[in-house]
Amino acid sequence: MARGVLKQWVDFGETVRRNRSGLGLSQHELGKLMNVSGGMVGHIERAVRPATRRQVDKLEELFTTDGSLLRMWMDVLKHRNVPDWFRNALSTERRAVAISQYQSILVPGLLQTAAYAEVLVRAWQPRASDAEVTQVVDTRTSRLSELKSKRPTLWFVVDEVVLRRPLGSPAAMREQLDHIAKLIEAGTVRFQVLPTRLTHPGMCPPFRIMSLSVTQTVVFVEHALGDVLRGEPHDVSQMGALFGAMQADALAPAESLRRIHEMRKEYAS
Repeated sequence: MARGVLKQWVDFGETVRRNRSGLGLSQHELGKLMNVSGGMVGHIERAVRPATRRQVDKLEELFTTDGSLLRMWMDVLKHRNVPDWFRNALSTERRAVAISQYQSILVPGLLQTAAYAEVLVRAWQPRASDAEVTQVVDTRTSRLSELKSKRPTLWFVVDEVVLRRPLGSPAAMREQLDHIAKLIEAGTVRFQVLPTRLTHPGMCPPFRIMSLSVTQTVVFVEHALGDVLRGEPHDVSQMGALFGAMQADALAPAESLRRIHEMRKEYAS
């Protein structure tokens, strides 16, 4: 990728270029219609500089894209400080009709409260500014509300040690467990606790199975630097079978909810 290119704006720039070409306009001609130079149009298309809101509004008017270009611009702006690997996972997550997630280390990101997420972000990025921390926390904690309108099936199996591990303060853990319990009781998520045993199917890294359609399913396997995407049928089938084994070995949803209420008492002040 060329030096100086803002990677997060590449798709947006390419979309602008396609729309301009579709109208048979040169960069100079489009620039005149936007009251900017042709060079500025080139900067936007090559992702050297991001477009301003006023420029995007003008492009919407000229391209008649019915708000799609503006939504794309706002989405990039919102997540511009989010790591690339996380942004890719987010994109897939938004398209999913079903998500099955196993987590052996931390509360799944979709279920995290702001207080819980902030502790993690500050631990992972100790040099980040308060504004950068807030950006990542807001992105993480807003994901579930954005998904709920599409009503995907959300099923979580979480190792019991995750819910017993103190993180932050007792108050933060109480809030986190209360949040999970309310989501279960509202029917927003299906949640199972995998009890601590000498051996069980969860002896593996965290992973997410995301079904995008009846015929397309992918798996994100987590590691220290992000996620690895696997879409080969054999891998997807293997991870699906593993998640099924975890569901069978975990507490039933109703019993899991009771266990969460019991664990909450351990963090009582």
